[in-house]
Amino acid sequence: MLFSQTLGTQMKQVVLRIDDAAYEKFMGMVSLCPQVEVVEIDEAAVMGNGQMALRIREAILQLRTEHLLRRKFDYAWLKVAMDSTDDLPSFESAQRYLDYLSIELKLDDLPCESSISKMMDVARGQLFNWTFSDTCDTQETTRRNNIVKRFFNLMKGRF
Repeated sequence: MLFSQTLGTQMKQVVLRIDDAAYEKFMGMVSLCPQVEVVEIDEAAVMGNGQMALRIREAILQLRTEHLLRRKFDYAWLKVAMDSTDDLPSFESAQRYLDYLSIELKLDDLPCESSISKMMDVARGQLFNWTFSDTCDTQETTRRNNIVKRFFNLMKGRF
């Protein structure tokens, strides 16, 4: 969340992180101060972790329904993609990612930790245009990139 505060003719920008419990009260206080202008609100953060988790879960379930997650290691591409964006959760390790999928999202039939760990470092380049150090097969490269593209489309609500 960005705020600009008027100081004379200058404005200062301040980035704040606000606890969910204090958000409404804080925004009410900000509205009482005419010298403060709300410049930007991180909609993903305002949506809340529960709603974000639900959207991620639904997107993964849709990927399964569409048979795009054909191999257990395909979940690694989702982790790498999520880690590379600011709007989605990121994970310190493959195990934390799997814990999130199984505990927070309540997904089953997941890969083992080593399936994810082994594949996390093979994606190279820019998101959606990755190359992979473990294959030179262009069809496989396209398939993997398409998983991530579809995931982001689903997250934007294009089911």
